[in-house]
Amino acid sequence: MPEISITDDLGKPPEAVKIDLSQPSSLVNYARSQLLHLLVVPDFVALQGKALSEAAPKPIQFQATLGNQFQLGKAPAITLAPKVQAVLRADATHAGLEVTGNLGFGASDSAGDLTFGLDAKSGVTIGFVKAFTGAAEEPSLGRAVGQMLSAFVIAASVEDLKLLHEGDVCTVSGQGSLKLTGGFDIATAVNPLASVKLPLNAGSIDVKDGVMAGVSASVTISGAYQIRASGLPGGAVGLRFQKQKGATLRAAFSVSASASVKVGGTDLLSSLLGAVSKSGADPKLLEGLSEAEAKTFNAALQEGVDHSFRGAFDLALSSASDDEGIFEYEIQPDARDAESTGALNRALHGDLTSLTELAAPAGVTLRHSVLTRVRSQGVTLKVNLLGIVNLISLSKLIGKCEILSDAASGTVTIKETAKSEHISAITNPLNRQEALRKAIFESVLVTTTYRASGAVAMPELRCANLHFVVNRDTNAATVRGYLNWFAALNLMAPDDVAAALAAYTGDKTSTCLLRTELDDAACENLFFAGGDLHDEAYYREFGRHALRALLHPDTDEIERARYRFLDDPATWGQAVILGPSPELRHLIPLDRMNPRFNQVLADVTGDLYDIVWWAESMTKAGAALLRMRRFLNGRSPVGLKDDPEFQRNCAALQRLMMSVVAKSKARFGEPWGMLSLFWSAGSPPGAMGRLQAGSWSLVRPLAAALSASGS
Repeated sequence: MPEISITDDLGKPPEAVKIDLSQPSSLVNYARSQLLHLLVVPDFVALQGKALSEAAPKPIQFQATLGNQFQLGKAPAITLAPKVQAVLRADATHAGLEVTGNLGFGASDSAGDLTFGLDAKSGVTIGFVKAFTGAAEEPSLGRAVGQMLSAFVIAASVEDLKLLHEGDVCTVSGQGSLKLTGGFDIATAVNPLASVKLPLNAGSIDVKDGVMAGVSASVTISGAYQIRASGLPGGAVGLRFQKQKGATLRAAFSVSASASVKVGGTDLLSSLLGAVSKSGADPKLLEGLSEAEAKTFNAALQEGVDHSFRGAFDLALSSASDDEGIFEYEIQPDARDAESTGALNRALHGDLTSLTELAAPAGVTLRHSVLTRVRSQGVTLKVNLLGIVNLISLSKLIGKCEILSDAASGTVTIKETAKSEHISAITNPLNRQEALRKAIFESVLVTTTYRASGAVAMPELRCANLHFVVNRDTNAATVRGYLNWFAALNLMAPDDVAAALAAYTGDKTSTCLLRTELDDAACENLFFAGGDLHDEAYYREFGRHALRALLHPDTDEIERARYRFLDDPATWGQAVILGPSPELRHLIPLDRMNPRFNQVLADVTGDLYDIVWWAESMTKAGAALLRMRRFLNGRSPVGLKDDPEFQRNCAALQRLMMSVVAKSKARFGEPWGMLSLFWSAGSPPGAMGRLQAGSWSLVRPLAAALSASGS
């Protein structure tokens, strides 16, 4: 049996401190060293004989030092080094000790009895607070500390938890990982989009928003956390896993962490198609796909599902307060069985898998769980079906398509391949972002036109526009630009940008996602006001103001010149007359001898081209869709799918949109196209944004983010 001693810095033991090692104690059970020597400061010695309530009427703490190396546990062992700082705490009814050591793995790196899920070589802080509420006789400070050391509890097993009396608390804190599993339903939100390369067919689109039910995910939550056990009335024990104050916990879904997602033992593709098809799961949807093609589809879906889970978990974890358990249980030690005991013991060492898998573990009641919060908030997989508006049939789309999961948004895009271009032929990730943003924007532009024309009816579905960026060289100026995007979409007040920027932690890698939604009413507003088509000037003004809102005139000379070019009505009016030509040099608000003059000229020429293209295109599209509406005259396009004149009108509308898209030279590094559509459509509700850089994140609006965490 080890010896536990306490002395002042001159080696004299405080008379009031009596340690009884015959009591059950984790320090005795797990000690590998023969001596634990604690040195206390004179302030403690001076108060040792006073009653606890007199010595510490308010919470008080005393610094202490270990006089020797002391080890706890098997391999790995917690090593408390000489001179390590410890803290004695007390108040009117409690006395406690907290000490920090190192968790060192031996040569075998085998898991021992004091791992707690913490990282190898991790710092580990163990603490114990003994309660004296209701004691027959109030102890002195010294006696209370002696009893606390004699009955010190470390939560390493269920047997340790049984040592806790009502009001006692033991804690273990450090950096590590918690493993768990959970079952979820994944909402599949469909974004039906048209392809300008496909003929426009008539009919009822056979897709819907659906649910992939019964998804099981293995998760690893990493970061600085604390395992906290407390004695409750009647011999019960409270067990809580919580993040440390100020820490950020992250959920990981990686192959090495066994975080694969499986759906009822079948592949993800068939489950997804069964969820979004109005006709339900149909084996014929997968006919003709080779094994390699199915594997490619499932890999992309795996990425999207992982992203959806990660977003949902990160949101749930970030919204938990420091003193709120991510997992919290009440344990009745005498009611447990072998299965629940094993699950609890594994949970105390960071593996909650068995505990989260058991439906009703004996003697264990779940009080709170991050899994419950994630289920309540929902997990959503966004799916772009690019071409479904043309093909009508999901089976036709799947028969000849490609699939892509974007790392920034987590959105899965299933895209027709009438011509193999845009996405599949591009392998560079940054170029792929630009290509996908361009494809989505053009598809949204075409979809809104088809929808407003009456050629396609899908009142129960909205079409969504996305802008997403992964940036690995982020700085404060980058983040400010992203926040300006939020302000432009009415997701935050312009005056709040500076305060939000101040919270940025400096991480170089960031992701930014913006999403706007357009329903039938928004599509109508995009083209009509009081039944009349908007004119070209209407779109030019929105395009001009949208681009101006995205510039940073106070930080960059080029952007300041571009901003002034757009901001001055007289200069802008002359520019529209001149068009995107070299003559614009006379309107540039910059000295011609400035070495950056030619760059500004190139930029404003491109700005003018984009805005003029946008205004002319929307005006032409409006005229064409009006002709289609007049032809339909209120008739449903479904009954006209074999009508030759209807087919000619559809073909004419498609040809026009093809010519519009072909002339596009718009740049998609910033969400100018999205903002122009959004403002021109009347700023419809449903916009959301998510910005993340390292541990810092911003979601707006929060209510939308809670239900669209996988967007």
